[in-house]
Amino acid sequence: MATDAYTRLSIPLAAAVLLWPAVWNGYPIVFADTGTYLSQAIHLYLGWDRPVFYSLALFVLHWKIALWPAIVAQALLAAWVLALTLRALSLDRRLLPPLALGLSLLSWLPWLVCEIMPDSFTPLLALTLCLLALNHGGVPLILLTAFMISSQQSSLPIALTLIVALLIHRRTAWRRLLLPPILAAAALLAVNLIGHGRASLSPYGNVFLLARVIYDGPGMTVLRRDCPQAGWRLCPFLDRFPPTSDEFLWRADSPILLAGGHKAVSADAGAILSAALTAYPWTQARAVIANAWEQLGRFRGGDGLEAWPNEVSPWIARDFPRREAAAYAAARQQSGTLTLPTPLADLHDAVSILGIVICLLLLPRSLRRRDALAPFLFVSLIILPVSAVVTGGLSTPHDRYQSRIMWLPPCIAVLGLVMPRPPRR
Repeated sequence: MATDAYTRLSIPLAAAVLLWPAVWNGYPIVFADTGTYLSQAIHLYLGWDRPVFYSLALFVLHWKIALWPAIVAQALLAAWVLALTLRALSLDRRLLPPLALGLSLLSWLPWLVCEIMPDSFTPLLALTLCLLALNHGGVPLILLTAFMISSQQSSLPIALTLIVALLIHRRTAWRRLLLPPILAAAALLAVNLIGHGRASLSPYGNVFLLARVIYDGPGMTVLRRDCPQAGWRLCPFLDRFPPTSDEFLWRADSPILLAGGHKAVSADAGAILSAALTAYPWTQARAVIANAWEQLGRFRGGDGLEAWPNEVSPWIARDFPRREAAAYAAARQQSGTLTLPTPLADLHDAVSILGIVICLLLLPRSLRRRDALAPFLFVSLIILPVSAVVTGGLSTPHDRYQSRIMWLPPCIAVLGLVMPRPPRR
């Protein structure tokens, strides 16, 4: 009876273990984008830079009362996907709480779960695609996968690349694998058509590419070559470009805002990108490779834990009760004392690298056997360069992009080491 109770409680226990960073902080962790994700559903608008679906899910969970239910839901979701992974590998679900405990101490996963951001969905998406490839999980898992794909702009290209890789390995699962991105794309197209008047997956996403191409060199060369004759909105501000692409995108005195805002500049972005990529294709290709390589090696935990007084605090103060705003203000993060201790960050790095090595060692034999472990090993490795290209190569390298997936290889490595082996013939 005690064992049965433990099994039934394994998912809540695992979820509780993953919540320790928020408990230590005294409040759910926030990031610069959290303000947008909170405000879109509350104030009924579509941001130019973020899909609305995660914002809507947050609203259902917080109801302008408290943010704790949101991260509890994220922890339960992570625990449930891990439980499904154990079942797919013929492992006892009683292993889930100790697995979650190990991940909570040795990886960045609990920090992702405790953040009001959809970043934890990227690695969970990789696991759900593997589960669908193995014919595990029904309609709920398909819908969950579609939701996670639709929550971030980077998720669709990452998901499509992983799906192609999985289809090469397991062609029989193509319907289950293709349905989530089709549903996600349909939802994005419909919402953007209604809200922005554009049947587009990312109506203004070309602004991110524009920033990357400008700061890689070709875009700036074209701007200096063709301005002011081209009449682009950025032309009058060429001498006011900040040092980095992040500042170009987000600083209050950025040329983008001076030129009329992101949506206005988006109207010129296609022409600038076309001119730059036509004139300097190999220069930009080399830059993408260099940025992706840099991103591949940048996975240090702790990125984004600083306070965000301008990006998040005003929304909390405006839209939530006074007691919630007081709890938010009293958290470690808002006082600037929330950091990932250096020894723990070093440990995370070492465990991630060790996990990659073990996965590489387990992969050849697993592929030969075509066992259930093979897609998990394959995806946990291939997502590393794929994510690096999509995030660092096409946007800007940041530790937070790669750190969110680096817990996958050690997790799958451990499961691969403990899963039962088929009997010898």
